Amino acid sequence: MGAREQHHPPLDGVELVTVLAALAEPTRLKIVRMLAARDGERAWKDIDLPIAQSTLSHHLKILRNAGLVQSRTEGTRCFISLREGDVSERFPGLLETVLSCGGGATSCGAGVPADGGGVSAVGGRPLP
Repeated sequence: MGAREQHHPPLDGVELVTVLAALAEPTRLKIVRMLAARDGERAWKDIDLPIAQSTLSHHLKILRNAGLVQSRTEGTRCFISLREGDVSERFPGLLETVLSCGGGATSCGAGVPADGGGVSAVGGRPLP
């Protein structure tokens, strides 16, 4: 039996809020970072996280529906890859920005004042 492709949503129909919601969950962000660190695809069994397979399946489904990953089945094996090119074309700079942000005090939001003040990313207008 040959390779079987699964349904993946076209990215032109995926909203930015859907992608951001998928990336906002720490486990899904770890999965995206794992996939980005490895050029190409990764076997399902090589995604080493301390979660149940059903939970991993749930997270991968959310990432797939957000257009971030694609999966391919070959026999009894499933392979997952990041849709970097497609996502970068639809949302330029998004993945690069998200993947370059670390956790803790050196995260991308570390320069935002604790009182919530600052400048918005849209038009450089002050935030209320």
